[in-house]
Amino acid sequence: MKKHLAAIVSAFAFATVPAFAQTKPALDPAAVQATRQMMEAMKIREVMIQSLKQAEQAMPAQIRGSLTSLVQNDKNLNAQQKQAALADLEKKLPALLAANHALFSDASLVDEMLQEMVPLYAETYTVDEIHQLSAFYGSPVGQKMLANMPKLMTQSMAISNRIMMPRIQKMMEQTAQAVMAK
Repeated sequence: MKKHLAAIVSAFAFATVPAFAQTKPALDPAAVQATRQMMEAMKIREVMIQSLKQAEQAMPAQIRGSLTSLVQNDKNLNAQQKQAALADLEKKLPALLAANHALFSDASLVDEMLQEMVPLYAETYTVDEIHQLSAFYGSPVGQKMLANMPKLMTQSMAISNRIMMPRIQKMMEQTAQAVMAK
């Protein structure tokens, strides 16, 4: 019985070890090198930096909106307390936005993300496939795709939001009505 219990405990312990802590097979050095070359052809560093700049520009409105909504929807606060909390939020917002800027401006952020992405590509594609991707991204049409990707992603997200938000809002209204009916 003790052996059976020990086997269950050790199996559970292994299953709960975070994925990053479990050993993975070593990566093919050729795949790693090819992936890095592909990322250069993709100009992925520049794309990531541009994406982070765009995300940072959107963050002040999102942060203000989210925090304002939290205060406004706090049922434990009366109108006067909400007004005071919102005034306090406005005072603290510049420091929060400065911290947000520091986070998005940290050069090590892109380096760390790229370092983590290399194994992802190297494990997903063969060396030959990575070379084919590099050739595509190095081609004129590949470069055009990369140049247009930020705009396409932004517009795609706007389309997704336009289509999804009414559905999400309807779902939330139905949920609120169901809760209020109880």
